Amino acid sequence: MTKEIAEAKMFRYGWYGDGGLGEAMIRMILAGRKTATASPAYDSKAADRVPGDELSLVDKHGRIRGRVLVTAVETLPLSEFDEALASELGLPLADALEKLAFANGRRLRDDEEMRVVRFRLISPPLPPR
Repeated sequence: MTKEIAEAKMFRYGWYGDGGLGEAMIRMILAGRKTATASPAYDSKAADRVPGDELSLVDKHGRIRGRVLVTAVETLPLSEFDEALASELGLPLADALEKLAFANGRRLRDDEEMRVVRFRLISPPLPPR
């Protein structure tokens, strides 16, 4: 692990009991098929993300798997999610909405404000350690 990766903010994916969702999301990021993430706007884990942030991509075991650069951050209601945004999230819209509900432990309301963080991979994928 390089010093610059170690000093980057963390971009964590997955939790124990996630049924492999976190690992699947990491693999999509590393393959270039996922270039955005979404969470409720009140979620403090993504509240400080701003364009230009370099983030270490970390799995549920605390292993750094790569590094991403935040390119844009926006807040919009869930009702404005469409297939184009879902594609950036790496899934068809129906699947993206289902995964968001699973990750948040409840069905999200259409009027719920969501924070969308767009990013691009800036380091070669790192093997799990």
